[in-house]
Order: sequence, then C-alpha cells, then structure tokens
Amino acid sequence: MTVRSGPGTGATSTGSTGATGPRPGGGSPTSGVTRAMGPGIATAVAIVAVGMSLRSPITSIAAVLPELRADIQLTATMAGLLASLPVVCFGLAATFAAGATRRFGINRVLVTSLLLLAVLVAVRPFGPAWWVLATSAGIGVAITAGNVLNPTVVRRDFPRRQGPMIAVSTAALTASAAVAAALTVPLAMWIGWRWALAVWALPILAAACFYLLKAGPEEVLPDGPPPRAHAWRMPAAWVLAVFFGLHSGLFYANTAWMPTYLPALAGLSEAQAGVAASIFQLVGIGGALSLPVLTARLTGGRRFLALGCTLTWVVFTLGLLLAPGAYIAWMIIGGFGQGGVMAMLLALITLRSPDVNTVREVSGMTQTVGYLISALAPTVAGSLVELTGGWTASLVLFLGMGTAITLLSPIVASRHRLEVRREPADRGVLRGS
Repeated sequence: MTVRSGPGTGATSTGSTGATGPRPGGGSPTSGVTRAMGPGIATAVAIVAVGMSLRSPITSIAAVLPELRADIQLTATMAGLLASLPVVCFGLAATFAAGATRRFGINRVLVTSLLLLAVLVAVRPFGPAWWVLATSAGIGVAITAGNVLNPTVVRRDFPRRQGPMIAVSTAALTASAAVAAALTVPLAMWIGWRWALAVWALPILAAACFYLLKAGPEEVLPDGPPPRAHAWRMPAAWVLAVFFGLHSGLFYANTAWMPTYLPALAGLSEAQAGVAASIFQLVGIGGALSLPVLTARLTGGRRFLALGCTLTWVVFTLGLLLAPGAYIAWMIIGGFGQGGVMAMLLALITLRSPDVNTVREVSGMTQTVGYLISALAPTVAGSLVELTGGWTASLVLFLGMGTAITLLSPIVASRHRLEVRREPADRGVLRGS
C-alpha cells in the first residue's frame, strides 16, 4: 500500500498496524474510525493558517511600491510586470500543482510549497530589479499549490462541513491581503521597506510547521497511479474556468486601478481613495464567510443565490458609472460580492465533486485557465484608459464582465455532479453541467 491523495469522502488513517485487512475501495479498518471521529479544531486552524499565507506576499509589496521603485530603479513597465507576474504564474503552475499532488500527496506538496514561499519572501527584497521580478515569479508558483489544494484539503478533511470550512479558509485569504496591506507601511517606517517585506516570511514558515504537525492524513489507496478526473475534457469544468477567470479579472483589475480611478471619478484624495479600497477588501471577508455556508445549505436555491451574488458586480460598476459620489455604497456592495463570489465558486467545486481526486483536478484546471484570463484584465483596462483618456471604457469593460458571470451563474451553480463515468476499457464518458 502507498499513501496518496485520491478519491474519498474524508480523511483516512495512514499508519495503523493492527488492521485485519483492506476494506473495499482501498481503505483500512482504521479509516472508518478516523472518519467517525472527524478532524479536530487543530486541523481547521492549520487550513486557516495556510490561507493566511497566500496573499500577504502580493499585497505587502504593493503597499511599498513607490519606495521599492525609487531604491532599485524599477520602471513603470517593470512595476506593472511585478503586479501581473504572480497572477500569470498562478495560471501556468496550477495544473503542475495538481499533477505533483497525484504523485507525492497533498500534504507533502503543500508543506514544500509553503517552505519555498517563506524562503522566497525572505530573500526577495534584497536584490536588484531582476532579482525582485524573478523571485516574485517564484512566489506566484509557490502560492499556486495553496490556491489549488486548499479546497482539496477541505473536501478531504471536512466532508460534512465543507461550506463552513471553505468560508473560513477563503476569508483567511481575504484577511491576509487586508492585514498585509495595512501593516506593511507602518513596518516600513520602522525597519525599512526591505525588512518590512521580508518579515512576512515568518508567519508563512509558522503556517508550514503547524500544517505539517496538524494536517489530516493522506488518503490510502492501492498501489498504482490514482484515477484521473480528466477535467480538461469536462464541459462543466470549462464553464467554471471561464467564470473563475472573469471574476478574478474583475477583482485584480479593480484592486490594481481603484486607487487611481476613484480620484478621477469621484474627486477623492489619494488618502480617501486608499480608505475606499480598504473598505472594498475588508467587506470581502463578510462575503467569504457567509456565501459558502449558504451555498452548502440552500441546495435547491443555489442558482438564485449565485445570481444574486454575481449581480453585485453589475451594481458596483453601474454605480461608479452613474453615481460615483456614492462610492462608499458601491465599495460595500462590490466588496461583499468579490469575497462572496470567489468563496461560493470554491464551495461549488467541492460540493459538486464526488471525491477528493475530482476536486483536485477541477480546481487545477479552472485555476490554470482562469488565472491566465484574469491576468489580462488589469493590462486591458489600463490600455483603454490610454486610448480614450478616461475611465468610462474600462468601467464598461468591467460591466460586460460582470454581466457575463451573472449569465453564467445558474450553470455554475448547477446541482449536477462533476464526474467521469468510466467504461471497462477506461474510455471515460464525461458528465457535468
């Protein structure tokens, strides 16, 4: 027997020596005991700790970008590349992360990626421009494993509480972004921008160690390669991927340009625009905490819930176009929506998947396609501003993207499972809609 991550509905024990024989499906007699007992609070805290590690390396560097550019002579083009590199790497590395997990197991890949992330965050500030760019790309690759595997870990360790656990793990992502953005500037005033960036390696290292000690056990499967879900040939997975890409594109484009377009649209000062952007991020925690729980409970009403949640992007953008003076209201509505839509999508992937293997494969595929789509949005929005001399065209683009995800939301929230029905010759008949 070998320890791998794979199909199952919960965590299984990996190391019992008193077993009387294998159970049907490849588990062991102790597996049922582990499932009955369920994971503990420490496992939940470990998952949250991982989530808290995955956005601080991105938002912390944005907070001190002026000082960084001045000290290492980073051009405006290179600064834009610095912002987009991690997102591009999210897409390029997502499928690789899923493949590595099939070979080495969830826990090994996740801990290794966190340790690599801690090292890269620690050394990134101490070098010239090319070094900062190269390590930022590596940081994007390291974060990808957490992006892909956090929903998989929830599906494995908390099969009966997927909604609440997706909620807290996604809220941890949002919270880490807000906390790092808020604390990096005061830290930079105290110890300098280089150490203010490097210090975020410490909580990442702590998360890696805690997860290593408290993570749920890997699935126990028979020897041989685990089955694959072939997400790339699953039509429903492609709908999820496009939805993911459009939503993430809206989030990253607005996060990047909000401090710039709010002064132009609503006549705000830079300080006021910064406060508004913080509201947008912080309110997202509420959406991330509530939507997965509602998604798990309202099985029959998921499509209406998804429709209402995605409409917040339409209201947000129309509000900025037609009544920018009421920007606080639009920040609250848009902030709740951006946190809620992402959390809802991750919850739907886990809830619609029949096993851990499918969660991993669909998560990897949707994030590969989705992040590559979303990486284009900030650049296209900026190009439209240069072409037109104003923000109307970019906001119309955002409105079109918000309308598209609203139209896709009933399909994304379908109750049909994402699964593969295999024939004896292993020729899969793919389903999922």
